[in-house]
Amino acid sequence: MLTRDGVIARLILAFCFFFLSGTEMVTGWPATCCGVAGTIELATAINRWSPLVEIVRYLIGKYRPEAVPAKTE
Repeated sequence: MLTRDGVIARLILAFCFFFLSGTEMVTGWPATCCGVAGTIELATAINRWSPLVEIVRYLIGKYRPEAVPAKTE
């Protein structure tokens, strides 16, 4: 799960990507990449879940098991 600050940062980043391609400051393939990146950032912000965060947590836990908090259910 992302923190509240992480969600806000991803929403701002998604807006920036959409703004760049929407105002035609970036055109062509870079604009396509901005649109795709904006969509990905918006989806991770809405879901409050990021695969990159999970990968980092997994790798940290793999090398230092005490660094990853246990899931409580």
